[in-house]
Amino acid sequence: MLASMANTALLLTTTCWLLALLPKGATAQDTQNHTIDFQSLYLAHRWFELRDLATKDGVPSFFQGAVACAFNDLRLCEQKFKSVFESSPRSYEAIEAHRLLASVYFRQGKYREALVQIDALLQLRPTDADALDDRPFLSALQSFPDQTVVRSASTTLELTDNGLPFSINGVPAAYWFDTGANVSVLTESEAKRFGMRLLLAPIKTGDVTGSHVETRIAVADKLVIGGIQLRSVPFLVFADDQPPFNQLPLGSRGLIGIPVLLAFQRFVWHADKKFEIGTGPLPKTDLLHANLCFDGHHPVAQIQYERQNLAFTLDTGATNTDLYPPFAAEFPELMRTATKNDSYKMEGAAGPKNMNAAVLPSLRFSIGGFPVVLRPAGVLLTNTVESSKLFHGNLGIDLLQQAHKTTVDFQSMMLTLE
Repeated sequence: MLASMANTALLLTTTCWLLALLPKGATAQDTQNHTIDFQSLYLAHRWFELRDLATKDGVPSFFQGAVACAFNDLRLCEQKFKSVFESSPRSYEAIEAHRLLASVYFRQGKYREALVQIDALLQLRPTDADALDDRPFLSALQSFPDQTVVRSASTTLELTDNGLPFSINGVPAAYWFDTGANVSVLTESEAKRFGMRLLLAPIKTGDVTGSHVETRIAVADKLVIGGIQLRSVPFLVFADDQPPFNQLPLGSRGLIGIPVLLAFQRFVWHADKKFEIGTGPLPKTDLLHANLCFDGHHPVAQIQYERQNLAFTLDTGATNTDLYPPFAAEFPELMRTATKNDSYKMEGAAGPKNMNAAVLPSLRFSIGGFPVVLRPAGVLLTNTVESSKLFHGNLGIDLLQQAHKTTVDFQSMMLTLE
């Protein structure tokens, strides 16, 4: 919903402009040694490298806050941005701070606070396209309480063929858990079955292929998954003839999105379909070694290819892992051996779409030290969504399921395969 803020094409043309926008107090030496790097990494959404630089002395509060937002530390994010708002309330940094805070609040289900930040951004930049796109969804939820966790207890469930068992208003269902969905999703018949009221406001929703679908909104009064109980959980509502939901039985036409998954704090699934939520002691947070972060609403995983760190969006709702144009640009020699394919099929909410791609027989990656193989490896040669301009690929369930046990921990921000 909240789109990315910039892309790497802006780096060369905006560096001089950005130097004029540095926080007051940055010295020439600070600028020469550190701040240009901060700005470049920030614009390129290279959060892991920005985190590593942010440990240096004299880092401006804005960049400290941006790193805190990316690594899901809301308290520190609010603290650092407070000083930005107080010292330069109408600056470029203030606009971006409102944008980043809106994203954190959104993915944590704090929709009213997200709307406050979007409105503050629009006060400073009334024509901001991303904020204008996001406001209708947030505005439609104003009459509802924010999503809240009523009960949180460690629990172990059994994954079914259709996903994670849960209930809404006491009515059972099973949906797949989808880290690529920034809002939970269901169809009109599912909403009716749960007794949920549809809101009139139509919302345009994008999918992984870059296509858009018109949806509506409904709010679940009570959602229960094992020992977890949530209140006021919003869902985007699709038509029942919408792929891929039209191929699923009633009771399985939906997805559990990132605001609910974040409420789990940690979840683990096993090859034997055992699914654990919040089990075991939470590890000590050490964000310097974290291999997960957020870009807006979307989780991003740092993985390795040929001992080189790459950033992939993490999408447990994607059947296949796809590589993006930045991967092709990073490894031009490798791409010379690929076979071109102008009918490479991608599946999205708007249905299948043929893409221009190159295909390699197989590639070996490492996720947290665990080896995985992508076979075949499709590399998109044209951009689809904003993240396809910024990251090396979209990490799907095909690679994650090569492990016996996969852990996603939003406290330590670690993705672990065993």
